[in-house]
Amino acid sequence: MCSRPPRAPLCLTALALLFLLACTGPKPIEVDNDDPFARNSFRTDIPFADPEVIRLHEANLTHEYLIGSGDLLNVDIWNRPKLSGEHLVGPYGHITLPMLGEFKIGGMNRKKASELITALYRQFYEEPITTVKIIKYMNNRVYVLGRVANPGVIHFSSQATLLEALAMAGGLPTRDKTIFLSKCYIVRGKEQIIWIDLLKLLQRANLKLNISLANNDIIYIPESMDAAVFVMGEVENPGSYQIQTTGLSMLDAINLAGGPTEDAQTGKIRLIREMEDQEGVKTINMDKMLATGNLAQNFLLLDNDIIFIPKKGIASFNYYLRQIDPFMRTFISGTIIHESLKD
Repeated sequence: MCSRPPRAPLCLTALALLFLLACTGPKPIEVDNDDPFARNSFRTDIPFADPEVIRLHEANLTHEYLIGSGDLLNVDIWNRPKLSGEHLVGPYGHITLPMLGEFKIGGMNRKKASELITALYRQFYEEPITTVKIIKYMNNRVYVLGRVANPGVIHFSSQATLLEALAMAGGLPTRDKTIFLSKCYIVRGKEQIIWIDLLKLLQRANLKLNISLANNDIIYIPESMDAAVFVMGEVENPGSYQIQTTGLSMLDAINLAGGPTEDAQTGKIRLIREMEDQEGVKTINMDKMLATGNLAQNFLLLDNDIIFIPKKGIASFNYYLRQIDPFMRTFISGTIIHESLKD
């Protein structure tokens, strides 16, 4: 097998500088406030709930367990063993008792349920005494879906929190130690969706974000690949790369892709972004950026951004487009492809 020729000094210099930038941590980025790319770079589409908003969502939660479908109850009528026994609450919150027939008990706490049964039996007995115990809790449940070890339904006997639900779902699996989860959302009823910053909750131990859960909440933890940028063209490892934090810059992404190849035209890198009301392509001279140290165009990246590094001398965008997955072919419109190839 033939060995590859040595890289050009310019490529070595660029790779070394990219390595240093990645190893020394994030650096302040000069922002041109008149540049729409810069303004969009610092925008977030995720309205994370702050502690004050979380308190508002918790204000109307009940802190008593309410009987519901699937619960197993023990109804004891004092000194009347033939009327006492275990009863499973039906799907519509009903149970059936001797002499009383079927009636609704769902939505009540134990005290209210005992009072109702006592009142119903008064038509047959003088001063009946009723005790209701919950043997098996099934109604108080949340659904944990997405990237957890054991997705599914979790049952609680008392008020539950997000951290408890994640722990009972087996925690957050780590398939790649370089990737960590940064967000989840909670669907509550038909009109509420609550975004939680898992980075602050789990890694920075901000327990004010550990929201209390309501019955039937749906917790969804997206896959890491749900937030990704795409680095294509003349880089060592073209493909998609996860946005692990909100601080991934263009140079970070190029470094993750192995840096430019020796054939890269690093003076005409294209950053492609979906924008509604403005042009979505920015041409960036990385050579000038590294030579001057001016990082004003080292934009912070958003989900689905595309970085394309062309080959020297030819416009080969269509060739690289054929190498990537169908999602990317759909994402890049013909107009953006045309604009990205302009000199």
